[in-house]
Amino acid sequence: MSDGKACIGRSHKVSRYTLEPSTSALTTLREFLRATLVSCPAVAPYLQDIIWATHEAAKNAVVHNPDSAEPVNVTCEILPDAVVVEVSDKGKGFKPPEDPPEAPDPEALAGRGLFLMHSLMDQVETRSNKRGTRVRLVKRLEPALT
Repeated sequence: MSDGKACIGRSHKVSRYTLEPSTSALTTLREFLRATLVSCPAVAPYLQDIIWATHEAAKNAVVHNPDSAEPVNVTCEILPDAVVVEVSDKGKGFKPPEDPPEAPDPEALAGRGLFLMHSLMDQVETRSNKRGTRVRLVKRLEPALT
């Protein structure tokens, strides 16, 4: 693509999805992300990384707030040089680690979410308090070769 834009004919695209607070809704979230991102050729090399990091953020929002009936909101923004996804919930919050987490024990049955997000994305920001959590995931797009 010679114009360096993330999407042919577009320099900016925002899509929003509201996820019911259930792990069964995660499949639909992945389908939504794929449909949103597949139209942008510059995203293709990073498609699975973005989908799985977002899946982990949304799964954490659902699993760690089992008493919440509030939906999880996902915003996917495609910019000329990056994809930015925000996952927010209105759960009880948690104390996010100050540094990227270390790899979990390979035998562990849980505890991989934050590690995977940090491993798959270029930038992960987590803000959390008693009113909820917002995870911002950024994947930088390489300029297209002409």
